[in-house]
Amino acid sequence: MEENKLAIGLVADETVDLPQEIIDDNKIKIVRFKLDLQELADIPGNIYEKAREAERRGLKSLIKTSQPSINDFAIAFKDKLKEVENIICITISSKVSGTYNSALQAKKFLSQELQNKIHIIDTMNGSAGAGLICLKTIEYIKEKLSINEIVERITKELLNFKLLGIYKESKWLEASGRIPKLGSMAINQAEKMNIKPIFGFRDGKLTIVGIKRNIKDLSSALFEEFEKQTQKQREQGKKIVAAITHADNFPQVEKLKEMILKLQNTEVAFINLVCFPIGGHIGPDTIVLAWEQ
Repeated sequence: MEENKLAIGLVADETVDLPQEIIDDNKIKIVRFKLDLQELADIPGNIYEKAREAERRGLKSLIKTSQPSINDFAIAFKDKLKEVENIICITISSKVSGTYNSALQAKKFLSQELQNKIHIIDTMNGSAGAGLICLKTIEYIKEKLSINEIVERITKELLNFKLLGIYKESKWLEASGRIPKLGSMAINQAEKMNIKPIFGFRDGKLTIVGIKRNIKDLSSALFEEFEKQTQKQREQGKKIVAAITHADNFPQVEKLKEMILKLQNTEVAFINLVCFPIGGHIGPDTIVLAWEQ
C-alpha cells in the first residue's frame, strides 16, 4: 500500500441522498446527475421551492435530468484512486436507472490494474435505502474488513434494507411520464376516496407495495407501515436503524422522526432532502422512509 493512502474509499451516485456532513466526514466521492433547470433557473429557493413557484406561475417546462455519464464515473474513479487503494462504488438500483451500467462501463475503460481496484454494488434500492447501505459499508470499512469481505457481506445483506415512500399529489408522477395513463387514472380515482399507494422497491423495481386508506397525513401513513413491519424485530431486541428523505416537507418529517424514536429499539441515522433526479418524478412534499432490519 502506498504511503498515506487509505485501504478502501467510497464512490456513490448522488441518489444515496446522504447529508453533506456524512459525505465530508467519510470522504465519499459523489457522482452527480445532470440537471437542466430551464425556466426555473432564476427562481430562488431549493429545487422543490422552485417547482412549487413554477406551478404557481403557470410555467409548463419540467426540470430535465440525465444520469451520470461513463466519463463522469471514469473521472471519479481515477480521482478517488489517488487517495485510496481500492474503491467500492454504490449506485441506485439498475432496474430504475442506467447509472449502475454507466459505472460498469467506466470501469471497463480503465486499465486492468485499475479495474481490479474497483468494486461496484447495485443497491437494488435508492435514496434513504441506498444511503443506509453506504453507512453499512462505511461501518465495515472502519472494522478493517478486506475489500472482498465487505463486498460479499453487503451483497448478501441488500435485502435487509427496506424502503417505503408516499407522495402528496400524483400530478408530479403523472407529469414525469413514469406511470401509464391507465395507472394514472386509477391513482386519481383512489385519491378522491382518500386512498394512497405506498411505493417501495421489490427486486430492485420501484412498485406499489401497499395501500393506505383514510390517510390522516403522510407521516402517520408511513409510520403505521414501519411500526407493523418492524414490530417482530423490535420485540426481539433488535435495533432498527432508519433514515428519512423528503421533498421539502420538514414538518411532516419531524413528526415522523418523533414517532419513530418513541418506539423501543429505534434510531434515525439521518434526514435529508431527496435529490431531484428522484424527487422530480414524485414531487414536492413526498416522504421516503428506509430502514435496515
